[in-house]
Amino acid sequence: MNAQPDLNLVRLFITVVQTRTLSEAARRLNMTRSNASRQLKALEVAVGAQLLRRTTRHTEVTEAGQLLYAHGLRMIEELEAAQAAIDSLGQTVRGDVRIRLPTGIGHFYLTRVLLEFARDYPDVALRVLINDYIGDLVNAEVDVALKITSSPPEDHVARKIADIVWCLCATPAYLNQHPNVRHVNDLQNHTLITPASLGRRFDLKLDFRGTPLLVRVSPRLQSGDYPYLLQATLADLGIALLPRYAVWQPLEDGRLREVLPDYIPEGVGNGVYLLTAPNRFPTLATRTLIEYLTRQLQVHQPYWAASYTKR
Repeated sequence: MNAQPDLNLVRLFITVVQTRTLSEAARRLNMTRSNASRQLKALEVAVGAQLLRRTTRHTEVTEAGQLLYAHGLRMIEELEAAQAAIDSLGQTVRGDVRIRLPTGIGHFYLTRVLLEFARDYPDVALRVLINDYIGDLVNAEVDVALKITSSPPEDHVARKIADIVWCLCATPAYLNQHPNVRHVNDLQNHTLITPASLGRRFDLKLDFRGTPLLVRVSPRLQSGDYPYLLQATLADLGIALLPRYAVWQPLEDGRLREVLPDYIPEGVGNGVYLLTAPNRFPTLATRTLIEYLTRQLQVHQPYWAASYTKR
């Protein structure tokens, strides 16, 4: 290197590599594209090597650029870790946290938990996204994400923080007006309500005392909006496949009745996983939010268990 590069220039270069476009990197760092281009040229002069090959369609990282990216990323992470450690000395919980929640448990439960967190930690600024798409947390500008799945993505750091149990249920009015459901094959004669992510026609998997079973179903009503699915079920429109966190109260007060209670169906996923980007040291604010969500979910998880709703 001809001179020590400015760390801000290194941060810009890292952002360009992660976003794959100069325009997006400039937007994230609140600068113009022309200014970002000039700074990248200044960085290349400072290190004495070409870092990027820019064409009209894409940006390619050179061998020198790959080396700078690997070392520069560690430098930035060490600085962030140092800042987080300094904040921890005074137990000052402040800063920005960007979190993504899945639609179902997000709308039914976690939005209320985040409102409680906001009251308890007024110096933390929350950016809350609610959708089921995770993608790349770095490129999506997300610090932490929750995902309901049975197979967490391998390219993120994943930690299971709660179990998810699914059930089949319907209103007493619907069940009184339609044929009895004594076996899984009877489901084919009923209107089914399910999450859209399972597909328009799929094999519903069930466990009967350790024996796996399959039944081919074609739901009539589907959506990624879980409150809508619950409302459709409460409106006597069919038998729903829903997570117990969404229906434990209607089951408890009698508005819903479990269908085939001895069969445990498989839904979208069997656990809530907390995902963070690899090689990123979470700030004190992010760690505090993670611990807060974990405690709240584990306190309420017993209400979502099959043993509770079958009392």
